[in-house]
Order: sequence, then structure tokens, then C-alpha cells
Amino acid sequence: MGYLGRRIGLSQDNGDSNPGAAGGAVGGGLLDLFAHGYFERQGDLYNAPGVPPSGLTATGGVVSDYTSGSDVYRAHIFTSSGTFDVTALSTSGSLPDTVEYVVVAGGGGGGGFGGGGDLGGGGGAGGLRTNLSGHPLSGSAFPVSTSPGSYTVTVGGGGASEPPGAVPGGKSILASQRGNPSVFGPITSTGGGAGGAVYSSYGQSGGSGGGAGIQYSSNGSLIPASTGTGNTPPSSPSQGNPGGGSRHNPGSSAGTGGGGGAGGAGGDAPSSTVGGVGGIGVQVLIAGPPASDQPVGTPGPASGKGWFAGGGGGSTNTTPSSNAGVGGAGGGGNGVAGTGSGTNGTVSTGGGGGSSRSAVSGLGGSGVVVVRYKIATIAAAKATGGAISFYGGKTIHAFTNSGTFDNTTSSALDVTYFIVGGGSGGGGGHGGGGGAGGVKTGPLSIPTAAVTVTVGSGGAGGYDYDHPASKGTNGGDSSITTPSPTVLARGGGGGGGGGYNPGTPAPSGNAGSQIPNSDAHTIGGSGGGGAGQRPSAPGGAGENSSGSYPGGTSTTPSGAGGGGAGSVGSTPPGGATAGPGGVGVQIPTTFQNPASAPGPVGGGLGYPGSSGTYWVAGGGGGGAGSGGTIGVGGGAGGPYAGAGPGAATTGGDGTLGKANSGSGGGGAGGGPSGVIGGSGGSGIVLIAYPS
Repeated sequence: MGYLGRRIGLSQDNGDSNPGAAGGAVGGGLLDLFAHGYFERQGDLYNAPGVPPSGLTATGGVVSDYTSGSDVYRAHIFTSSGTFDVTALSTSGSLPDTVEYVVVAGGGGGGGFGGGGDLGGGGGAGGLRTNLSGHPLSGSAFPVSTSPGSYTVTVGGGGASEPPGAVPGGKSILASQRGNPSVFGPITSTGGGAGGAVYSSYGQSGGSGGGAGIQYSSNGSLIPASTGTGNTPPSSPSQGNPGGGSRHNPGSSAGTGGGGGAGGAGGDAPSSTVGGVGGIGVQVLIAGPPASDQPVGTPGPASGKGWFAGGGGGSTNTTPSSNAGVGGAGGGGNGVAGTGSGTNGTVSTGGGGGSSRSAVSGLGGSGVVVVRYKIATIAAAKATGGAISFYGGKTIHAFTNSGTFDNTTSSALDVTYFIVGGGSGGGGGHGGGGGAGGVKTGPLSIPTAAVTVTVGSGGAGGYDYDHPASKGTNGGDSSITTPSPTVLARGGGGGGGGGYNPGTPAPSGNAGSQIPNSDAHTIGGSGGGGAGQRPSAPGGAGENSSGSYPGGTSTTPSGAGGGGAGSVGSTPPGGATAGPGGVGVQIPTTFQNPASAPGPVGGGLGYPGSSGTYWVAGGGGGGAGSGGTIGVGGGAGGPYAGAGPGAATTGGDGTLGKANSGSGGGGAGGGPSGVIGGSGGSGIVLIAYPS
């Protein structure tokens, strides 16, 4: 064990203080020469002279540093749009100026029910493109430069679900269901095709195609349906596969096709009483060590998680529940048997939404972009789980979806945590903005064991006048579950929905889940804003403690802002002007690694705020009256903190809260049929400890 610049190979705990000892046994050596030089340029280590520089450096997304055999990688994980910015090229021949990527588009929404015998098909997965070395779908090399050094990253949202009972002549449901594309520089993956749906039973084409639905004409005869094609437009290697076909027994039973996945076609309905399964996705081991669970993606047939782009399951009008088509591995949502709602595709996977009958179909899962490159050997972490980075003498674990934090040392690990619950959906029909998820930060001792980390999902937005009093759905809770105590941040309360017509009572915004203030490790989510079309509709109450606030009170005909983690949601000033959402909070400086800094639109930890960046948990803006002014998300002057603005135009949808922001979605505008409040942003869990 020899000298390492001015640092020595043994750890601080094991080395002695004599530099002349055998083997050079002074403690404190953690890094090899390449990594030492790399981190010196980041300002993290004393500048020992003569240390060789490392590979390329870049910023953007959530950073994950890990080893794979003798190679050491830095991955940048984008769950929302941003910029991958190369700031310096490599000066080492063993560390090339090339990057590997996976680009997954948003999944298509599942098809739904529109009356009569209509039955939807599963949503197609978002297109998936990668150049990961050795992967079956690997494309060509991707060299980067510093002229220019910025590469645009766009993360596509999932396709909207189809509301039940929609009618012709209203909003184009199919156009709103297709997933949105994801982009990394010149690489584009196409959004997944929507499942066959009301009045259009054919599956849409896309990255992967939607499954075929079933539709009957007025005289009971079946209208032919076709499946959506995958890999549209074509790329090589293929970015996806077609959806499955439907089967029927006229006048009786029917089964619909599953959506296509990146790894296989959607399943045909096996019979008229069984729905087709969603096409399988693919595993891409790019964001973390291959031998450990990946920090992104879902479980699948092979160990290690990291599965993406599974198709949504088809449905049937028969029971039992086992007749429903299950979603494909990689985030595909399940279909239903009989009646009920389809399951959403998993966020940040590009999974297709599950189909439905007589209820709401599943949303497509949002996409994800991961970029990695070799850096060198880095200090060993004391735990596993999430995306791991090193900054300011700390090891930071960032969980953008649920997983496990495993303390691999022989004693309890004292950590600092920052947890944000999922934001809630905005209300429909002059709806109130969704409330932000609760926020909790503080110290915690984690035992030598694996503990469960849960990242709350964002709540779905409410529907319009065809669905009276359709409020937004509450966000999911985020937590770290230890033997004692469990640290919990509640999801936000959904924004209130407008009445069927002026004067019809509408509900207030949902309250954030109420829990005893005596529990120091728990904070409730903020309340949703009150709905328009009802005079003085109150907002939902937040937990009565620091870090959660109520939504505003509505005024006719506009919605109020949802509460934020930093202030109450605003009451509309009057008329057609809606109320802004409450302000959020800034992520503590401990976690503000410059390599993970959010850009102008996000793409790192947090989003731009009223002062600087790294802001989260803002309230969604209220939906305005016809021709009025929207309520911005996250406070006046926004949108801030990733919170969704409300809609102003007649027939306008509220804007979604950004992924991993814990912010509320915006309230919808007025009719016609089909407008939807914005879904809330999912939460996030951050854990840090001394390296």
C-alpha cells in the first residue's frame, strides 16, 4: 500500500500516523490517482500537486457514481427535462470522450369505455433507444464535445387516461392519450401509442403500439379494430413493438389486446373472456452497479431491477379478476376484468397504461433519460440504494422512485434526510390547484440492515363537467421505514373540482392527511385549492404544523391555488383570475451537489424557485374562468418549484407537476367535455452521511 499523492492507501480508521511505516501506512487514503485528480477539480479535496486529471466532466440530472468491475462510472439520471452540459473533456487515453445512454419516451394511455359495449386496449410503451455496450438493442457510439457542450434532454410525459362517458364532438381523446417523446441531443424516442378507445377502437402507433379495443355499433354488430404498430417512425435497432389484437363473442364477451413493449409485442386476447398481456420491456443496467438493484426502472424476470417500457394490459368484460391482462415488466399498468379502473404505467419507466371498461383507464408512465461515462475509482460508499454521489465530504443517496437503503457497515449509520411526499392532482372544471406533498428533514440513525424507502406518486387530476365534483387525487406518502421511528411525509390533498353547472355545490379541496402533531417525524401534505363555480368554496386544510399549508378559498368562477410547503395557496382576487399556488421550499445545502443542479427547467435535484434553484413542493395553480388569467404554480411570478399552472382557456387541461418535485398539478379550465386537471409531481427521498 503506497502513497497516493499526499494521501495514503489505508483508510483513516486503519492507518497509523507514521509515513515511514512499512507499506506507507498513513491513514486517510480513499481514492486512486485518477479519481483524486477528478475530485480536486470539483473543489472537494486538498490540491496535491502532480496528480493526473480524470475523464470528462459534466452536469445535469441526478448523479449516480458507481463501480462495475474495474470500471467506475458516473450516471446522470433525468426524470424531468433539463440539459446535459459537458464542461471538460478527458485528458486520459483510457477514459474516452464518449457517453452511453438510454432514452425512454412516455407510455401511451390505456383505452377506456365510452358507452354501449366499448372496451379499451392496453397502452403501448414509450419507445426505448440505447447504446449501452453489449446490450441487444445497442446503437452506435455517442462522442461528446465542449463545442457546443450542452445537449438538450427532454423527458416525455405519459399519455392521459380516457375519462369514462366521453362523447363525440368534444376534446380529441385519442390525441391526448399518446405518450410524449423523450430526447437526448440528436436521439429521439417516440411516445407510446394509446390503446384502442372510445369511438376509435384501433390501437395507435408509436414507440410501441397500443392494443386493439372493442366497439359495437348501434345495431350491435362489431366494428373492426386493428392494433397499433411499434417502432414508428422506424429506428435501428427497433425502439418498440406492436400492440396485441382483440377477440369477441358478439353480443356477449370480449377481450382486448395488450400494448406493445420494448422487448416484445403486446399479447393478443387469448379468448373473448381474457385480456391480452402487455408486451415485456427490456432491462438496461446503466444507472447503477449491475450486481445491485438499479436506482431507476422496475423489477422484471432478471434480477437487478432496471426494467423499462412494458406495455399496458388489455381488459375483458368478464370476471374473475384473473381474466384481466397484466402489464408487461418495465412499468406496464394492468387492465381490468368486468368493471374498474386500469392501472397507471409506472412513472419514469415509459410503461403503457392499463385499459378499462366503465371507469378510468390508466395513465401512461412518464419517460426517463440516463447518460453515463467512465470516470475512475471512487471512495467506497457505506450503504447501497438510490443514485449515489459524493459532494462536500458527504455521500448522497437520491431516491427518485421506491427502493431499499442498505447500511453495509457494522454499526448504525447516522444520516441526514430530506423527504417530500407526492403532490396531488388539480381539480377539473374551473378546478383548484393540487396541494404539495409534505416535507420533512432531520437526523436519523439507520441500523445495519436494509430499510424500505418509499417515494410517493403524484395524484391524478380531476375531470370536467361530465363528472360532477371531480376533485384531484391525493398524492402518495413518502417514507423511510426503520424499526423505530418511521420517517413519513404525507402526500398533498387534491384540488377541488367544479360543479356540473354554476350554482351546483362542489367539494372543497382535500385536506392533507391528518396525523398527530406529537409525532415529530411526520408532517401532513398541504391542502388542495377550492374549486370555482361555487362561491367561497374553501381549500383543504394542511397539517397544522410547519411545512404544510392549506389551499386557498375559491371565488366564482375561478379556482384557488393549492397549498405549498412554504405558504398557503392564494385565494383568487376575483372574476376570471385564478389563484396562484403556495410557494415551495429549497432543498438543504447538504444535498446541493453542483453536478446535480437543476437547469432553467429542472433536470437535476429540484427546480427553479423564487430565489435560485433546488426548489420543491409548490402548490398547483387554480384553473381560471373563461378568458381569464391562470393561477401560476409555486407562488406569484412563477411557475416555480415544478408546480403546475392552471388552465385559462375553455377546454384547457391543467399542467402536470414535475417529476420528483412533490408539487401540485394545475386546475383545469372550464368545459367542454374531456378537460383534465394536471397530475401532481412524484416525491423524492434524499439521504446523506459523511463519506
